[in-house]
Amino acid sequence: KTRQAPMQIPFFEFFGFPENGGGGEYKSQSMGSGVIVRRDGKKYYVITNNHVIKGANEISVKLNDERRFPGSVVGADERKDVALISFESDDDTIPLAVLGDSDTVMTGDICFAMGTPLGYFSSVTQGIVSATGRSGSGIGNISDFIQTDAAINQGNSGGPLLNIYGEVIGINTWIASQSGGSQGLGFAIPINNIKRSIDQFISGGKAVYGWVGVSLVEMNDKSYLKDLGAEDKPGALVSQVFLGAPADKGGLLPGDYVIALNGKNIQDVDQLVRDVGNLDAKETAIFRVLRNKKEVEVKITVAERNEEEVNDSSKLWPGFIAYPINEDVRKALSLKESVKGILVDSLQPKTPGVTMGLRKNDVIIAVNDKPVADLGSLYTELNDAKKQILFDVYRDGHVVSTVKYHR
Repeated sequence: KTRQAPMQIPFFEFFGFPENGGGGEYKSQSMGSGVIVRRDGKKYYVITNNHVIKGANEISVKLNDERRFPGSVVGADERKDVALISFESDDDTIPLAVLGDSDTVMTGDICFAMGTPLGYFSSVTQGIVSATGRSGSGIGNISDFIQTDAAINQGNSGGPLLNIYGEVIGINTWIASQSGGSQGLGFAIPINNIKRSIDQFISGGKAVYGWVGVSLVEMNDKSYLKDLGAEDKPGALVSQVFLGAPADKGGLLPGDYVIALNGKNIQDVDQLVRDVGNLDAKETAIFRVLRNKKEVEVKITVAERNEEEVNDSSKLWPGFIAYPINEDVRKALSLKESVKGILVDSLQPKTPGVTMGLRKNDVIIAVNDKPVADLGSLYTELNDAKKQILFDVYRDGHVVSTVKYHR
């Protein structure tokens, strides 16, 4: 909807807009790519990106032989940016793509990108796999992308990335570009990340994720990791736990540093998020964590991810990220050398920490009247407290006590 047309009359006439250039409602079109992955009777299923079809009220699927079919959304998922479209045809000879094994993809492999770049229908470009395991967290995607230098442009989204055997190894999703065009930095979702979603879309119309109820932090600060006894171990820090969630019930604690899940080593937060998401509800998962510099195993019964629960910050304990006071922190906050404690950072709204009266940049010096000088002692006292918790904090040159929180 628009109030006033932004361009001159010839532009509107070209696109079929009203000649008076006035306000009104207009229908816009977008184009993306897809790949046919399955058939059930007359119904064909096409995988594409969620951002290709998001918000559409009409979908048309055009095959490489120019035939068009009305399409409908079977299921879509924003976290992985994938969607499944269906169309029907009496023709049972329409070929299906063969899905490969993206876990075997290696840097240097020859690959091909197919799609409709810039509106040029059924285009193929060739390149190599530039890298694997690229993080998508910066664009809000939980996948570990395959990077390729095969030319990918707008319109390629949702199209397949193929290996030399013609097998689909990924779905082209985004490019890194300063100009808006291809600069040899294309990224595809590994097909193994999508296979499970295809089955879930067809069976239930949505993607289903496992959930344990923790907030994770990627921690690269050496002093922080040293306090946890994890300076030489890759992993993911549990900064907060949802009260009443599977992690809380199973005994996972704030300050735990996850180094393995079901016997598989954890390299970073993104991997742990993906691996937990791939677990089935009611499945028992074994987390190996560093706690008080010792390795501990925690068994948790996984639940199904529910967005309402995930977004309820009022149950996020303790509601902030604890940070050790190093020289940079001391200088930035003008803290005296005599002040020992833990910095309150990234305080989340509506959480227990806020309810207690904590503020950003408070320095916690005691938990239930027991002094804390490092992360280890903070988490020990925090997790040992049974029923109620009280913080003493250093704030603006004064020591104040928070309201007691009853767990």
